[in-house]
Formats: sequence, structure tokens, C-alpha cells
Amino acid sequence: MNSEAVIENILDRNKGILRLKPNFVARFYPAYGRLGIKEIYVPGRGWYSERWLASCVTVLGSSTEGLSRVDLNGNDIFFRDAIKALPERILGSVYAKLNNYSFGVLTKILDPGIPIPLHFHAKEVHAKKYWNSNPKEEAYYYLEHSLGPTPYIHLGFFSDVSEEEVLNYLKQWKGDNILDLSPAYRCRVGEGFHVLAGVVHSPCTLLTLEVQEESDVGTIIQAEYQGGVIPKDQYLLNGPRNEEEVIEMIDWQINRDPEFHRKYRLKPEVVYLDSSVVEKWVISPKKVKKFSVLEVRIAPNTKVKQSRKGPFLLFAYKGKGSINGVKIEGGVPGMDEVFVTFEAMEDHIISNESNEWLVVYEIFGPHVY
Repeated sequence: MNSEAVIENILDRNKGILRLKPNFVARFYPAYGRLGIKEIYVPGRGWYSERWLASCVTVLGSSTEGLSRVDLNGNDIFFRDAIKALPERILGSVYAKLNNYSFGVLTKILDPGIPIPLHFHAKEVHAKKYWNSNPKEEAYYYLEHSLGPTPYIHLGFFSDVSEEEVLNYLKQWKGDNILDLSPAYRCRVGEGFHVLAGVVHSPCTLLTLEVQEESDVGTIIQAEYQGGVIPKDQYLLNGPRNEEEVIEMIDWQINRDPEFHRKYRLKPEVVYLDSSVVEKWVISPKKVKKFSVLEVRIAPNTKVKQSRKGPFLLFAYKGKGSINGVKIEGGVPGMDEVFVTFEAMEDHIISNESNEWLVVYEIFGPHVY
């Protein structure tokens, strides 16, 4: 039986639900050990400090690393290829066309052991020019977990920082004093930040639900990290030809906005509340137009019938239960990640089958809310 037929059988049996396999990505920054895996460092590869969910994106420079797989009982297929094989059933014809036959959003769980070095992601014009890639706007939501050693994030530049000041630092490429030019804000569990493309940031050590455009482009502007110097050609000039072109990629108006903290801090918005169900936007479509995240908390031994406006990723964070009969369990990689397809989005049932509250996150791509 070919993969397409297997997917069709799974969709029929699971009433429109696809289980996705856990997908851990190695990075150069240390992990803190909160992703549910024992082996967090692999010699020659780095730290498993990120988990990518429902990913149709490859790590920059790789052909397949970063792509999520659909669990087909031994006949696994990349989620990206499953969509291309059955776009109408998985995404719906309208959504598929609007998003170039891809989910349109990449979700990550970040597990930094120390703050990630100061960097930014390209806007559309520069992402296309240097990497032939999508831009990378993103947003963070800080999950309930241990804070890690540094619960502060650097975001943007102080309003009096000049372009020449940053350019001189990039030319010299030594030390980490560029962090002195960027204000730090305390990160709070249950809140987050909206980080537009072109905005410099050094993420904190809280366990982070990060949602972003489908892209892996990035430009690091902090020379010293973990006692060593970051290779300039690999992380600063990995697209731009010189430091002046890097300076042009930065969105100076937003970075130096004195009201940055008030404008871009994200706080939950409750949309439904009763004794058995709580729904709140943790990344609201009112503030972030390219994706959104709804947190749903369901009381013990409760069933909830839902209807949504588009296909979505469901990530179970706490508790256990099922969706359309497909088992889900928070904290257990392999049981906590499913995709709710076009066929199930308007008619599905989530059941909490435990004695604790079930907490799930529903992640929506563009053109939904």
C-alpha cells in the first residue's frame, strides 16, 4: 500500500486526526533538559535544545533536518509530503492554496540552558534576497515550568543607540558588550512577547512555546558567547556580504521605540470560561496577524465538542485524554502532538480522561482568525 493510501486510511480511522512524531533539533546553545528526553547533548551535533512541531521547514542548509513526520505505524512520511499528497483532506483547498500547500506556521518548544545570543531574523525583502526564504516573525509564550537561571530577555535597542555604534561593534567583532545596548525585560510564566522580523533579541531561559513564520533564517550580532567567539562568517555574514548590509536588515524604528515593552508584551485574553472549560488566547490574532495560539483547559472527566475555523496543531501539555478517540498525553513525546485536519476542524471532541485538568495548545496558521 502506498503512503497516500495509508494516510487516507489513518484519516478515516482517526476521524481526521494525524499523530505526529516528536522532532528534536540540535543547536549550538545549551539545553536545560525540559523536553522529555534523556540525551540532550550529542557530540558533533550539539544540544537538543529545540523541539519543532508540525514542521514543514528544514534547518537552514539541510535537506530534511527539522521536518516533522506523520506516524503511520512504520510507514512514516514527512508532514510536508503528506500535505502535498492530500492537501484538500488535510488543509482544505482554500487554506492550502493561500499557504502554498504548507501549514504556514512553525511551532517550537525552546529549552535554553542559558540565554540565546543576541540576534534577529530577516524581513521578507532580505529573506528572499539573501536566503530565498520566508521572513521570520515570531511570538513567545512562557510555559508553566522551571524558570532556568536567567529569566530575562533582551529586546530591541535603547532609543539613543545609533546605527554607527552597532556597526562599529560588528566591524570589531569581539566581546559581548552589544548586550549593553539592548534593554532586558523580566519574562513571566503565562505571558510572552511578539517579536517582529528585524527586531534584535536574546531569548531567556524559560521553557518557551515559540510560534513563527515558516523559516529558519537568522543573523547573530553578539560576538562572544560561552567564553568563545562565534564564527563571523557562519552567523553574521551567512547571507549579507558585509556589516553594512547587516545594519540595513535591522528595523531601526521598531528596535528604538521607547514604547516597545508596552506594545509587544503579550498577555492572555480569556474568550470562554465556565466551571469545566477555560479558553484564552495566549497569542491573540488581534495582536499577531500571521498565526495565533489558543490555550484550552478542560476539567477532569469532561468531554468538549469543538468547532474551529481552520486546521490546527494540537499540543497537549498537561494531563491525558483523547481527541476523536486518538489518545493524547502531556509530557510524553509521541503522545502529545496531533494535527487536526480540515475534515475534523469543525466537528471534533476532546475528552479529559484523567483526574487532573487537561491543558492543550491549539496553534493556527495565517488566514484563520
